[in-house]
Amino acid sequence: MSIAAKIASLPRAARWGLGAVVLFGAYFGVAEPVLDEINRVNGQADVKAAVLASYESADGAMGAAAQTTGLGLRRFGQVEFPGDPESRPVAFNQAVDQVLKKHGISGQTSTSRVAPLGSGPLTANVGAEFRIDRLMKDIQFQAEPEAVAAVIADLERTPEVATVSRVQVRQVESRDQGGRQVRATIGVEAWLLTRKARG
Repeated sequence: MSIAAKIASLPRAARWGLGAVVLFGAYFGVAEPVLDEINRVNGQADVKAAVLASYESADGAMGAAAQTTGLGLRRFGQVEFPGDPESRPVAFNQAVDQVLKKHGISGQTSTSRVAPLGSGPLTANVGAEFRIDRLMKDIQFQAEPEAVAAVIADLERTPEVATVSRVQVRQVESRDQGGRQVRATIGVEAWLLTRKARG
């Protein structure tokens, strides 16, 4: 006797029960796993769509930040990462002297000191075993206003100079001594990556 004949010989309630079992089996054995997989893939797609939407909305801000950074590099030049405390001061002083010499500045005086850089993003990213020190140099000289402006601009563009932190320009007290000259005090800095003492 064939399977179809056996099913046909069953009472009507048994046939309906068997049909229901087959339908439930087909649903939970085939359709349910397929629906679960579709829901899982849809969930992943939603996450990726949200990431793309977030990236797209941040694209404008990222583009503006990139333009600002590019403008800063064009105006102020490249700034070097904090350097070795042995070699960076020598390079820093040579670079400052070259800028002053380029603009015919002579008779300048300067004072230097070292102090730790305060907490911030830079100090937070150098590691616990290092600190950032500021090598600060105050330069005083007398020159015409155009030369002072040119010196400041070139110092800003010098990679060894991390920042021009202070500018003070005063009129020379006696016009006979200076003509159009002014007395300038310019504070410049180099940043040093110093290993912290152990213990």
